[in-house]
Amino acid sequence: MNMSAIVEVAIGIVFIWIVLSLSTIQIQEWVNSRLHRRARDLEGSIHGMLADPNLSAYFYDHPIIRGLTAGRREKPAYIPAQQFAVTLFDIAMTASTEASLIQQGLYSVRAEIEATKNKTKRQAAGQALEALLSLARDAAATESGTALTKGTTQLLKQKVGEFASQHPEYGSTVQSVLQAAEHHKGEIDELFEKQKLPRGGDATVDELRRGLAALGVVSPKLNQTLTPLLANIEKYALISESKIGLARKNVESWFDDSMDRLSGAFKRNAQAWAWGIGLLLALVLNVDSIALTVHLWRDPSVRQVLAANAEKFELPAGEMQYDPNQAMLEFTKQFEGLNIPIGWTLRPGDGPVVYDANCQLFPANTQTFGMPFIENQCITPFASDGTTNIFFKVLGIFLTSLAARQGAPYWFDLLKKLINVRSVGANPAEQKQAGSD
Repeated sequence: MNMSAIVEVAIGIVFIWIVLSLSTIQIQEWVNSRLHRRARDLEGSIHGMLADPNLSAYFYDHPIIRGLTAGRREKPAYIPAQQFAVTLFDIAMTASTEASLIQQGLYSVRAEIEATKNKTKRQAAGQALEALLSLARDAAATESGTALTKGTTQLLKQKVGEFASQHPEYGSTVQSVLQAAEHHKGEIDELFEKQKLPRGGDATVDELRRGLAALGVVSPKLNQTLTPLLANIEKYALISESKIGLARKNVESWFDDSMDRLSGAFKRNAQAWAWGIGLLLALVLNVDSIALTVHLWRDPSVRQVLAANAEKFELPAGEMQYDPNQAMLEFTKQFEGLNIPIGWTLRPGDGPVVYDANCQLFPANTQTFGMPFIENQCITPFASDGTTNIFFKVLGIFLTSLAARQGAPYWFDLLKKLINVRSVGANPAEQKQAGSD
């Protein structure tokens, strides 16, 4: 057995798999960008962590989070743990104010507006609501308990009432928002009274302690999560400001753990997508691993050229162009000038009828494989050299899709090992046996 030929065939097949895997990644990233999958998955994870849809909308509308994207309504695909913790603590600092509670409730109005079918009404109401949200942010950010804060909150309530009058279709939702804010404010004040949470001292520490307790009223599930993480924040904060930094690190660790789980789920989902895209590419481009293996074994010149090309190949270091057409062009470009069975064979036909697997007229009374054709061309499922039958064709394409699922880095590492084996050459015993033959 010629070991050198086996290694060259393996190098050629692995090289084809690498190029196909790169094309699969390009198309997969294109799909992800069009569907905003990373941003949507991250948003779903944030919803689960904060356990309240209005609070989640409040979080995403925070200036720190909005600053992570180019567009105002875009959602980020990645949020650093530090910025998550800073944003959550900043929200907690104002969580006990009535303006903050009203702002959170207004996001339910936004969701109702976005579901409105009338575009004119949706745009008018949306612009008016954004002005209310801006006013609510200003009121919540003002120091709690001052005359200025109370005046701004009263102005906010007045503007909210005017909004309900101008857009009566959302009046009931707006009224429920005001009632819920007033109810939660009463619960928070009662909680502060029962727990005898002090005012005064370090204003930052005081607001943070009260805000975390207030968040527990709005989102009890979030409170259950934060309580163990920040159980001793009162004691730590009274010792030194650095203890608040330690509490923030606990929140960052909580976020990182959640992102690790999200990353694992995304990778599993990505592998399924890679298999599906790889299968589609293998079908469209006719990348049959079995037919390719047979062809490379029978044609030494082709496999040697392919092996030489593989030795010079390097994975792209920069960012690739994420476009399906470009991905397929890049794939076929790697094998230009090589006589290998990649791509479908088009043969002339006689009219708009159905042909069988060998591009013969498909008999109406025979149950054989057939495909429709267009413009007098028959698409045969066989490679141009006719070396495979339908069972091996399906099996070969399926094996190719599994290879694409594995990913280019995996096959590239294997390729380097095979190239090292090839460069060493055959051992003396093999060379002596080859010479005697």
